[in-house]
Amino acid sequence: MQVTEHDHEDGPHPTLRARSEALTARGQALWARIGEERPRHASVEVAFRWLLRDREIAGGVLGGGLAYRLFFWSLALTLLICGGLGFASSSDVNVGADARQGGLSAAVAHSVSSAAQQSSTDRWWLIAVGSFSYVWFSWGLFRAVRLVHSAAWHVQPPPIRNAPRALLVVLLLPVAALLLSAIAGWIREHTVGPVGLLATLTIAIGFGLIWVVISSNLPAAAEAPMSAFLPGAVVFGLGIEALHLFTVYYLADKLASSSALYGVLGLAGTALFFLFLIGRGVVWAAELNAVVWSVRCERANRQSAGQGDDPPAEPLVADRLG
Repeated sequence: MQVTEHDHEDGPHPTLRARSEALTARGQALWARIGEERPRHASVEVAFRWLLRDREIAGGVLGGGLAYRLFFWSLALTLLICGGLGFASSSDVNVGADARQGGLSAAVAHSVSSAAQQSSTDRWWLIAVGSFSYVWFSWGLFRAVRLVHSAAWHVQPPPIRNAPRALLVVLLLPVAALLLSAIAGWIREHTVGPVGLLATLTIAIGFGLIWVVISSNLPAAAEAPMSAFLPGAVVFGLGIEALHLFTVYYLADKLASSSALYGVLGLAGTALFFLFLIGRGVVWAAELNAVVWSVRCERANRQSAGQGDDPPAEPLVADRLG
């Protein structure tokens, strides 16, 4: 049977092709419109450059590398804590009950209680190995975060002028973040109503302030003021707060009810996934700070030169993403 041209036009394929072409045309028109809006809206330019910067420096790979460092840092800190809890348990302290009152889930509190039941020799070994490992991996984590910020800001990492002070900051600031989470957990456990939720939401400010202190002492543009690190601190604080809320109000109960099914593998897999998200958040925050500062400087230079908000001579970021 001979198929005529009229039959092809009435079939479904030309209709699908026409729809595809229409969608492509709409997409191209949207890209063109966004490109036109770029000179007038700094937020549009920041969004495109943020995506481009993440692609240029392989942000996903850097986030995975930070997750690797964070995993061993967390393991060293866990060894140190377990050694200290062992001595607390020997002093007739109910470690498991105190852990639950401190806001830990039932599954984590049971693991803490089991880890505290160690002999005296094992406790000293845990403290010795944990202390050395914590210092070692903290320094490695600090170097990794410096390299991430150097890549995000497109600068060479300067030499570390005061290594002991930098190491002390690396050792103490993460502990301060853990203490904030523990305080919020204690408030949730001992209060009723929205007070616990309010305390949980408030610690996002603490996370943001901690990140401002950390990022302002990492490689960046030489002329960048403290305010240049606020956008990344907001993103990082909100991201950590979202993970914290998800863990406290959903994941903790799920892990407690299904720990018998998933066991240690479930806990380890969840921890690794969360560490990757934290590492990704560090990369995103550094990239956002660098991009916002770059766009702000370029717009200020164009305005001082009497060029207004005309776009720079470089190709549109939307075109470079293709």
